[in-house]
Amino acid sequence: MNTPQKLIVLYDEQCALCRRCREWLEAQRTLVPLEFLAAGSAAARDRFGSVPWLGADLVVADGDGNVWAGPAAFLLCLWATVDYRAWSYRLSGRALAPVAERFFHFVSANRKKIGAVVGTRECPDGRCRHRPATATAVAAALPGAYAPPVTACGVCGAAVYATATQCWSCGVLR
Repeated sequence: MNTPQKLIVLYDEQCALCRRCREWLEAQRTLVPLEFLAAGSAAARDRFGSVPWLGADLVVADGDGNVWAGPAAFLLCLWATVDYRAWSYRLSGRALAPVAERFFHFVSANRKKIGAVVGTRECPDGRCRHRPATATAVAAALPGAYAPPVTACGVCGAAVYATATQCWSCGVLR
């Protein structure tokens, strides 16, 4: 199989979390061009109507007709980015692949609840309400939830506590 030259990301446009993930991915620097296509659109049905997971799961396709769904599609999205490609390799390795798969399935199964907290401000059907964007607002929206102060490691991008002196992932001193 050849390295994909372009990826088409098919996402559930009715899902607030999916739209938020699309916004995040669009903001990333990529090594491979990405095209975003709403899974429920006529264009998606015309081009990918035979894909059984269309609209039910994250689906990524390339120009050669290869299709990835679910956790594999998630890892491919990370692989396409400049900052998270190394993470795609780590998460697809023998040690972390089962964890990444369980994480993806957990998020997918709870995407409505998660989307209510972190969802996008974009609202395709006009029925959305503003969602909290800060950790403080998230903690207020979920009584009893603790939102730790986290930042990203400048070297590997891993989430680390703001008070940490060393990255847990790459070991770089901060």
